[in-house]
Amino acid sequence: MSTASNFSDNESNFSDLDQFENQEESINAISVTIADLLDQLSNNVYQYEVHVQYIQTLRQSALFDELKEAREMMHSIFPLSEEMWREWIEDESRIASTKEEKQRVIQLYSKAVQDYLSINLWKEYVSYIVQEYKNGLNEMELENESECTITLDQVRKIFDEANRETCYYITESHQIWDAYKDFEVEILEQASPRDEQQNIRVKKMYESRLKIPHATVDKTFSDYSSFITKYDNSNYENVMIETNKYVSETKGKYYERDQYENALTASNNSLDKFMDYIDFEKKQKKPVVNAIRTLYERAIANYYFDNTLWENYILFLFEKYLIDKKVSISILIKTAERSVRNCPWSGDLWGHYIRILEKNFSSPEVIVNIYNRALSIGMLKNNIDDLIKVIISNVDYERRKILAYKGPISQENGSSLVNLLEEGIKLVKETFRIDDPYYRLEKYLIEIETLIKNLSKARQIWNELCKNHRNESEFWIRYADWEKAVGNLDDVRKVYKRASQQNTDWPERIFDAWEHFEHQYGTVDNFELAVIFIKKQMTIVAQRRERAALEEAQNAQSEGLSQVVPAMQIAEDNKSLEAIDSISSEQYSDTKKRKPEDEQQMKELPVAKRNKAQQFEKPKRDREFATIIVSNLPFDVKEGELKTIFHECGKIKEIRFLVDTVNAQKTAYIEFNEKESVPAALTKDKKRIGDKEICVYRISERILYVTNFPPSIDIEELFKKYGEILSVRKPSTKHKSNRVFCYVEFKERNSAQAALEMNGRELEPGKKIVVMISNPLLKKERSAPIQTEVYVRNLPSNVEQNELKSLFQTYGPVTFVRIPMTDDNKCKGFAFVEFENKAHAKASLALNSTEFKGCVLNVTLSEINRNQIQKEGKINEREKNKKSKRRQEGFKESEKRSKTVAFTKLPKDTTEESIRNMLSQKFKDEAISKITMSHDRCAYVEFEHIEDAGKAALHFNKYKLENTIISAVIRSDLPSTLAELAVQRDDKPAKMTMVPRRLIAPSSKLGTKRGPGKIGISSSSKKGQLVKPTKDSNSFTENQDDETKDENNSKKSNDYFRNIFYNASNS
Repeated sequence: MSTASNFSDNESNFSDLDQFENQEESINAISVTIADLLDQLSNNVYQYEVHVQYIQTLRQSALFDELKEAREMMHSIFPLSEEMWREWIEDESRIASTKEEKQRVIQLYSKAVQDYLSINLWKEYVSYIVQEYKNGLNEMELENESECTITLDQVRKIFDEANRETCYYITESHQIWDAYKDFEVEILEQASPRDEQQNIRVKKMYESRLKIPHATVDKTFSDYSSFITKYDNSNYENVMIETNKYVSETKGKYYERDQYENALTASNNSLDKFMDYIDFEKKQKKPVVNAIRTLYERAIANYYFDNTLWENYILFLFEKYLIDKKVSISILIKTAERSVRNCPWSGDLWGHYIRILEKNFSSPEVIVNIYNRALSIGMLKNNIDDLIKVIISNVDYERRKILAYKGPISQENGSSLVNLLEEGIKLVKETFRIDDPYYRLEKYLIEIETLIKNLSKARQIWNELCKNHRNESEFWIRYADWEKAVGNLDDVRKVYKRASQQNTDWPERIFDAWEHFEHQYGTVDNFELAVIFIKKQMTIVAQRRERAALEEAQNAQSEGLSQVVPAMQIAEDNKSLEAIDSISSEQYSDTKKRKPEDEQQMKELPVAKRNKAQQFEKPKRDREFATIIVSNLPFDVKEGELKTIFHECGKIKEIRFLVDTVNAQKTAYIEFNEKESVPAALTKDKKRIGDKEICVYRISERILYVTNFPPSIDIEELFKKYGEILSVRKPSTKHKSNRVFCYVEFKERNSAQAALEMNGRELEPGKKIVVMISNPLLKKERSAPIQTEVYVRNLPSNVEQNELKSLFQTYGPVTFVRIPMTDDNKCKGFAFVEFENKAHAKASLALNSTEFKGCVLNVTLSEINRNQIQKEGKINEREKNKKSKRRQEGFKESEKRSKTVAFTKLPKDTTEESIRNMLSQKFKDEAISKITMSHDRCAYVEFEHIEDAGKAALHFNKYKLENTIISAVIRSDLPSTLAELAVQRDDKPAKMTMVPRRLIAPSSKLGTKRGPGKIGISSSSKKGQLVKPTKDSNSFTENQDDETKDENNSKKSNDYFRNIFYNASNS
């Protein structure tokens, strides 16, 4: 017995020992984790997720003192979530026993309700103070109320603040007000004798509440009726009649707002619905500032990382402070501080904060500390724009301080501004390794150097800027204007002469500015010499453009004429655009109709240039991809306002306006240089300009692709009921193709959407029309005729079309004969003959090796796309279904790629979690659909909405992640393989997300007269673009624009191209 008992005791001891060892191992592991997290924070204290993990680990370890310090450290940098505040307050209140400890809990509640608007936290706050007040009265049993944790006046002060901050939260505010009312009514009921002052207090509470719309207004009115019956029954009828007057108005206000509350609930509190609600409140005859503030606070509680939302809120408060005096400066300061704690990467928000402090006459030390804090956080180093905005805001403050206290800027007091700007320029270059493409700090420095009379230094800065901006006409205009402002007229001429010799983006603008300058300041000699020089340069520019156009045309020849956009097609495309061209013709005063001698210069281009052109890549016309439409604009909107909004999305090539004077409406077409700019531009949708909310969408969203309709149908008549039609484009008829399709371009996007209801309608028995939104991304190469066409070679140069038709008609009806001609109108030696059916085409092969006008003919079937036809020559239903399915899958895949952002050049060992942490700066988790990690340091992030993908590509391109500059691009804009992407990015410098805003000259052109809106052949071939070579030189292709290739991949002279495009433009 004793032995067994000892054995049992030993076994128990061993078990306790194992448990102790396990606990010790766990403690050691937690200690290691804590030390590691502390080390991470010591290296960079601005890591939100590390703070959260550190606090959670300490909370599990029951290290209360360290936990308290960790929470205070995090709160000094970041706002805390409602859940984190609750945990903190719960931990503190659990051990609070003394008066001081309980007052600390109250202080924590006070801080918690400042971060975000939370009904739950306010409710817990007022509940806690009421309970502590009652406990103090019950337990202390003292007449001296000051011994309590909290006094009655303090309780009322907190209740007043809670009611003020929540009373316009119309669906939830009753939770706070009811608690306040119950507290005061309880005091009234316990008073003995009756306290008349308390009676009046409660009565005023009811009256104020019944004038504010809220969800329980009927209950409040009923409770008030009972209150009056009990405490003022003799005046009941008079009081209730008077009250009923404004209660009816309050109910009406509530019902107006109830639809917006329902929309918020249905959309899961979407930001768009919040903005609709805010706009509604702003448009009221007498807007209630606190109601609008409450809506902004509700929106921010859901979208605290949206810096644009914060900025709109601050600007609203600033307006009410400066104009209406309805907002105090203290509210502005608190809101600005909260904004930079939530979005420390926003240069705009830091700039507003500095200006608000300046408006409050804060000390220079305070403002300098805010500036240094903005720089030290390190989040401004991810975007050059934001960093520059903060630097400029600080320099602005310093400049205004000098003007206010030291007088005009001079050599004595201007050195501090120079130092700040030079330090800023150095910081930008060290941070981003690139110069600011808008040279904003340099322009500011030039102005200061000019004010302090240091013109040589200012001129030196201009000359240094020339290295990076020599091709920008706007830069040279600014430089010349500066020289003119400082009075050096001869130096102005030197600048214009130097600028005219550069290969700028808009030389005509420089020529016009120089000529205008000489009109104002020049002598006869000055003016004539300038004109002579300008004319010579214009000739050089014209030759340069002609060469570029010819090179482009010959480049395209290597892939076939079907891929070139001929002048005739461009003219067709631009019928509607010409109507919206608002560029003044005065800007093109020097661009006249091409003279005969200009044509002669084209003919005299050396052959070597033509051969060299064939080595270039095929240009691609990206106009449909790179153009957006901005509608619902204010009638008085200017081009500069649009450039201000859209310049950050990418380099703007051209802005054109469509003006409807009858309805006082204005629409803008904005064409970017790069199609990659469009997704970012689409994020500007719903932005406000003046009192209007603009609509931004792709140009293709109002163009329909219509096919499978009877040829006799009048398309314009069929679709005009849906809205105004700008144009109906049909395929070229010169090939007598049996394909029936067209493009219908509406004036409004809504009209195109409405017209989609036509899709699938049966216009003829068994023939359903197909109507879809045009999608340029789905364009296919042209397919060859379905074995009804023969290719005839070795023809004599004097063959006539009717001769060839007569020859082949013996084998069956000929529907079309095409004979490519030389410049002198002679046959090039080959032709295409199309029959009505395949059998006749095959029968005509009997003419192969026969003699015709002294030549032995070579007759073969034209090359075909065998994937599109059956062996019998008919497309069966199964193939049709597959084709339709592929088309639909193509649309879905295109949409998916447009919502996916490819992050490349990631740091090694980057995980999905680190990608999510990075994206959490701008997006909530629900905005992200899927993250796929790939090889070669790549990740694909699919978003729920295209707009979010555009924002991500714009914000995170050139983003610094773990000291590595990463790239972000919409996946639909990527090459088909990552290998191609690698080639592009390794061989060529990465494209910048932000490019200079410039004024762009009209595109170079062939065979079209110059002038506003007359666009010729685009010369915007992209560097580094990979072009897939044509596998079969004999094939010719077909795309949605129905452009065709004329021959095999044979070389052609400049005269050949010139004839094609001149004939096209003249037709």
